[in-house]
Amino acid sequence: MEDVKELLQSRIEGISDPVQKVLLQDVLVDVFGELLRYSSEQFSQLEKRLDEEICDSSRLYYIDTGVCKRDSMDDTSRCLFEMKTEENHEKGYLGKLFLACDYHVICQCMQKTYHALVETDQGEFRTTVSLKYCKDYLETLEQLYQTFLANQRPWHTINCPFLYKFLTIVDREGIVPEDALVKKVEIMLGELSHSVINDAVLVWNVQEEIHKPSVEVAAADREAVNIHRILLPDEEAGYLAMPEGEDNFCTVFSEGQLMVRTEKEIHKNMKLFKIARMDSKKDYTALLYPLQTNRRKMRHIDRQAQLSPRYLWTKGEIERRLSSYEVFQEFELVDICMDLTAEFDVLAVNPFIRSHSFMKKKRKLTIVLHPKDGTDIFRYEKMFFLLAELQLCTEEYQWTGILR
Repeated sequence: MEDVKELLQSRIEGISDPVQKVLLQDVLVDVFGELLRYSSEQFSQLEKRLDEEICDSSRLYYIDTGVCKRDSMDDTSRCLFEMKTEENHEKGYLGKLFLACDYHVICQCMQKTYHALVETDQGEFRTTVSLKYCKDYLETLEQLYQTFLANQRPWHTINCPFLYKFLTIVDREGIVPEDALVKKVEIMLGELSHSVINDAVLVWNVQEEIHKPSVEVAAADREAVNIHRILLPDEEAGYLAMPEGEDNFCTVFSEGQLMVRTEKEIHKNMKLFKIARMDSKKDYTALLYPLQTNRRKMRHIDRQAQLSPRYLWTKGEIERRLSSYEVFQEFELVDICMDLTAEFDVLAVNPFIRSHSFMKKKRKLTIVLHPKDGTDIFRYEKMFFLLAELQLCTEEYQWTGILR
């Protein structure tokens, strides 16, 4: 802008008539100056849009998660849906609850047993119950992870801190009949009773859809393969194929359509995961807590770092990488430490991350984070999400974390 200012000044100084000089000054500054400013803004917006659409290949696959009461869901929402799970409950299952407590408190609760009054269609029963993480929710997340891998799509850990507040209630004594319909479970949690939220559900922007593909048979390596073509109705959504019974299939993504190659059989109906673009204006779900996401912003420096042969695990590099995630705005990176003697059970809260390297004895890198809100009951789970993202970047270290 300084060059533009000097150019305008030189043109004005070349006029001797004072009236013409004033008029020319107004024209150059007000008209051409405004045009230059407008052009600069439009170029900046175009550059930003191109960065978002071209450089971040996973922009269609960000997952948003939340929790709400079942009767507070928006049935007409096009971007938030209840997380559907398989109904394969373990023996003694009595239901689930949401416990709005800190991570350490929940760990203590899962190590204890409690007295409970269970109301069923066959009467009331007094028994002893225990609490554990919801297996069905964990299996659903792991299924999505495996689907990402099978579709050869970039995977990022789901930031779902609410998941680890949902606990399954298990009858320890087997007193409640297995065929009884459980209506209500009253657990004697003492001072934690006020933290129990009943009838809570986990919601996210993922939905299962059934599509009818067009199929043709082609030859590949002296074998016949089935090519399924599916037209994708929503260009702003991400799609993942889930052909049933196919252990080995291939997907090809092109503009407006998805091609799925299978070897075993022709699928008249194909199940897809649809990851909807989150739009708060089109959703009226009454959330109990703000939505959480694994969304990140790929900046110019992040794209340059991807061209490097490997990462340098310095404090600055770790802060650069973590700061691209929205959730990191709630933390401050204090320090990084090598080979701390204390043990931190990080992997237990990210069970859908699998790697053969975890079986090896590895050096530990520990990041020390300071949560800006020390009362946030989800701060540990958010930290575990950031640790999981770092863990997926390297095989030679095991990442752990400390909150201060």
